[in-house]
Amino acid sequence: MNDGGRIAGLAHIGIAVTSLKNAIAHWKKLGFQVTGTETLESMHVTIAFMESVGSTVELLEPTGTDSPIGRFLAKRGEGLHHVAFYVRDLEAALKAAEAQGLELIDRTPRGGSHGRNIAFLHPRSMGGVLVELCERRKP
Repeated sequence: MNDGGRIAGLAHIGIAVTSLKNAIAHWKKLGFQVTGTETLESMHVTIAFMESVGSTVELLEPTGTDSPIGRFLAKRGEGLHHVAFYVRDLEAALKAAEAQGLELIDRTPRGGSHGRNIAFLHPRSMGGVLVELCERRKP
C-alpha cells in the first residue's frame, strides 16, 4: 500500500459472542478490563471494549439474529470475527487495497464504534480473515 494507505498498527481483535456477560468474565481472567460498551444500532451489535497492557479486544454481541454478528454466530459459532488495523487515511487505504487486487466489502468508509470511520476487506482476499481498516480517533 502507498503511504496514505499504510497500516499504522493493530487496532483490535473482534470476537463474536452470544453473551457479553459470560465473555467478559472469561477475558477478565486473562487480566483484561472493560473500558466501555457501545451499541451500534446501524450494525445491530453491542460491543464491550476490553483492554490489557495496550492490547484491545472487542467482544461483539448481536442485538438480533438477523444481523451480521447474529448470522456469523449461527453459521460458525463464537470466536474470532475480525482483525482491525489502523490506517492514516482510510480512503487512500481502500484505493490502495483495491489497486492491489483485494476485494472490498466497503468501497467507502462507514461509521464504526467511537465515532471512527471503518471499512472491511473481504475474507476471500485475505486468506479467510475478515480485515477491518479504521482511522484513529481525532484528538
